[in-house]
Amino acid sequence: MTIKTHQASSIIELLAVLDKHCKAEDFLFRGQHEDKPLLPRIARVTLDPSEAPEEVEHRMFQDFKRRAYPHLEIVPDNDLDWLALAQHHGMATRLLDWTSNPLAALWFAVSEPAHEAQPAVIWALTVVESDYVLPSSAGDPWQIDRTRVFRPTHVTQRIIAQSGWFTVHKYRRERRARRGFLALDSNRTYERRLQKILIAPTAFTDIRWDLDRCGVTAASLFPDLDGLCRHVQWFHTLLSDETRSTRLVGRNLRCA
Repeated sequence: MTIKTHQASSIIELLAVLDKHCKAEDFLFRGQHEDKPLLPRIARVTLDPSEAPEEVEHRMFQDFKRRAYPHLEIVPDNDLDWLALAQHHGMATRLLDWTSNPLAALWFAVSEPAHEAQPAVIWALTVVESDYVLPSSAGDPWQIDRTRVFRPTHVTQRIIAQSGWFTVHKYRRERRARRGFLALDSNRTYERRLQKILIAPTAFTDIRWDLDRCGVTAASLFPDLDGLCRHVQWFHTLLSDETRSTRLVGRNLRCA
């Protein structure tokens, strides 16, 4: 199936696409630096081929839960929220990050320079009532009946700042040849409800500055010292001195 695809090279063009094509439904968005399949991180890391990814994931998850307590202010009370916590701190899980904020998705798509002049992509997913699952009612994430959508309890400031949602992916065990995680864009339940917006690589720099003017930055999406340092470094070093000076002078004139 061919997924409906749009183009955008600015925030204004992105909003125009959303107004025309993503208006009347419940939508979630995901920004990716490259146009790659919608697979959870545990399906993208290098693992021992003799082990099933879900077995490795489960061992890492149990190890994380056992060792995380000294670092927590709020302790999750269900396994989906535990998975969300691990995912947001960098561990590979069966979760895939989404957001209800399209500008946050745009930032994740263009936050780094373009890779070999390849466009970034924002995925837009229409979500229907039957897709949702509440973390408290999900039971065992390793036994879900199909890939689902959930909003975690706000156990971290990052999840709050990023308007975070997740898809939790089912691991297929049926036949050895087809065993594994299925990309969302190949999943018959979801592929007809996906659209993607390609972001021109030549527009990344201008979009990053426009997002900064809108308050969408590493500092706002990662509200801690890591995010602040990332934003400060970008602001002072990413662009050439000439371009940066021009931008800053222009900004000061507009605000005068």
